[in-house]
Amino acid sequence: MSYPTPLAAALSGASVRQLNYWRKNTPRKGILFAPEHGTRPRALYSYRDIVALRMFVRLRGDLSLQKVRRVVASLEEMYPETHLSAHKVKALPGGASAVWVTPDGEYVDVLQHPGHGALKVVMDDLFNAFTTADGRYVPNLGEPATGVTVDPEVRGGYPVIEGTRIPFHVVAGLHADGMPSEEIAELYPSVSPVDVEGAVALAELVAKTAKRDSAAA
Repeated sequence: MSYPTPLAAALSGASVRQLNYWRKNTPRKGILFAPEHGTRPRALYSYRDIVALRMFVRLRGDLSLQKVRRVVASLEEMYPETHLSAHKVKALPGGASAVWVTPDGEYVDVLQHPGHGALKVVMDDLFNAFTTADGRYVPNLGEPATGVTVDPEVRGGYPVIEGTRIPFHVVAGLHADGMPSEEIAELYPSVSPVDVEGAVALAELVAKTAKRDSAAA
């Protein structure tokens, strides 16, 4: 399954406005990040896109957008056939540059001295929960809410109820329609009341993200 823009924003930490801008083809700059599943009739992101976008958000907290573009350009030049989610990049303290971890575990400066080794830095796990530079909470990608999991091998990484293939929004939608947790469990025996709470919590986070970005537009 694909991630619509509000869900992609909630799980990556990027705002809807950022996602819209990053996929815009601007003069002399081109597109910074295009959704893997396309933009027509609406933008649809893949699980790999979400992983890459979380890295973008981390970088954007320390680097200018121009420097982020340079990082992307360097990676795409070195590995044109590789999705950005396969790379690990972290900004150095102060935002002076950024280092990329090669497949062999070496640390390479990709801004100031492209191709040159850099001092080893501690790499944050992109999957852990974090807070963006403007104070927005981004959940753990593997378990964005209690009872809700994200596994690239299940529905393409779309959030589902743990141990099932049931999309979280299906359960959250039934709850929003007034169906009690007990009746949802009768319909889906593998879904517990705790799972329902988690699905609702993630749905609320997505709605809050969309509402916040709409108000800022």
